[in-house]
Amino acid sequence: MSAAVDGRVDIAGRDDVLLLVQTFYGKAFNDPLLGHVFTEVAHLDLARHLPIMADFWQTVLFRAGLYKRNALEVHFALNATEPLTLEHFNRWLALWNGTVDELFAGEKAELAKVQAHRIAGSMHRRVSGRSASSFDTITRGRAS
Repeated sequence: MSAAVDGRVDIAGRDDVLLLVQTFYGKAFNDPLLGHVFTEVAHLDLARHLPIMADFWQTVLFRAGLYKRNALEVHFALNATEPLTLEHFNRWLALWNGTVDELFAGEKAELAKVQAHRIAGSMHRRVSGRSASSFDTITRGRAS
């Protein structure tokens, strides 16, 4: 376990990842911009979705190999119903970064933010019909 920073420790395993995704989705579901995308467009069952997202982030952060789905496919389907704009991705990223910073500090916490930035940028470019490797500006801000 890493040393605490202001009472926060680094993301160390499944329990931490579950706390992170649970806290994040609690905020996202109630967000004025993103909430309806999860509840009214995607009709997301949060209890079912949390373990899937924990698998995803455990794979991203720890190379756990637990996530076997196609996240891009899901976002293409959502985008076909309601276009996902740069504003949506920036807000998602701000909420994610704010949640990570609220709960954790350390190498894996920083990796979670860096990877989220890469994922958000790539997803936005792809749903916008561009190459995943094209440059596009996604802010790295925190939620206010």
